[in-house]
Amino acid sequence: MMMKTIFNALAGVLLLGCSANAQKQYEISGSIEGLKNTNVYLIVNNNRTFDTLFAKPVDGKFKFAGETEKRQRTSLYIGEPRLRQEVSFFLEPGKIKIHGNIDSLNYVSITGTLTNNELTETQRTLAPIYERRSALIKKMRSLGGDEAEVAKLQRQISKQSDSVDAYKIRFMETHPGSELSYGYLYVLQDGLPTAAFERIYNSFPTEWRDSAEGKRMYAKLQAKKLVAVGNKAPDFTSTTPDGARIKLSDFKGKYVLLEFWAHWCVPCRAQHPHLKEVYNKFKDKGFTILQYSVDTKKDEQKWKDAIKQDGLVWPQTSDLSNGQAPVAALYGVQPIPDSFLISPDGTILGRRLNPKELEKQLEKLLR
Repeated sequence: MMMKTIFNALAGVLLLGCSANAQKQYEISGSIEGLKNTNVYLIVNNNRTFDTLFAKPVDGKFKFAGETEKRQRTSLYIGEPRLRQEVSFFLEPGKIKIHGNIDSLNYVSITGTLTNNELTETQRTLAPIYERRSALIKKMRSLGGDEAEVAKLQRQISKQSDSVDAYKIRFMETHPGSELSYGYLYVLQDGLPTAAFERIYNSFPTEWRDSAEGKRMYAKLQAKKLVAVGNKAPDFTSTTPDGARIKLSDFKGKYVLLEFWAHWCVPCRAQHPHLKEVYNKFKDKGFTILQYSVDTKKDEQKWKDAIKQDGLVWPQTSDLSNGQAPVAALYGVQPIPDSFLISPDGTILGRRLNPKELEKQLEKLLR
């Protein structure tokens, strides 16, 4: 009887082990017309170790199989990964089917698992919009100095982008438990009205909201509420390039543009000539700029060099922390550039004003 009990227990353990492994296994079967015999590559993240798998197709057909601890966003590369000819999908347990044509990889169908079914559903709608937007951007870049036509194309590009955002918002509302929805919220949260951000966030499953990703998003939601236009700007203390400590409240009594940037941020630095014009026009009328860099400690000298190269004469500050940037986190800043116009009594008057909008606002305030 004892032997039988032990045998049954061991059998149970073996069955559990087999079941657990089965829940991790994936099978990928692909067929891409026009692929011929070009190798295909798959990069898999195994506990932060990246494995590159490859298969040699036969008549455009290929297979991969293995185990994955969790769902992960990855890409199937056609030819060497450095060539960036790829199909993006989710590697997750189950049988995944990839079908398409080498000449239209944006329209490849990826099915067989829930997340990939949803991804293919979204791509059918979004891929044509992305293509129209790319064509408009390409046309705009070829125009040269025709400002009227450029402005017209910019409006059309914005319309296409708005269509993408509107679709993703609808998707989040109708698929609150989807991995795609979590990614869409991360990308769109900065531009969402606070009420919409909160409503969508609260509709997501408790399991996700309790995850590390969900908690980070909650912190961004709270920051968005904290720095809404009309609220008092949160005070902070940071460090200047020469090591002095500086507070936002040190500038009480002036209009302050609190601007977030980094030495590597191309659009941030592209704004500097315009900001210099605004600064020089209003600096003697009760206005200043306070810039906060999200640069890290290893880039301290590059930050200081950028200040000098761009001729920035207004106060500079940074915590040079390793990817944390506490003041940026406090203000919910993502991405950069980002900025806040703050009144002499510390009230937030506007956010992310471009230099022309900033100049118009200051002309009204400092007449």
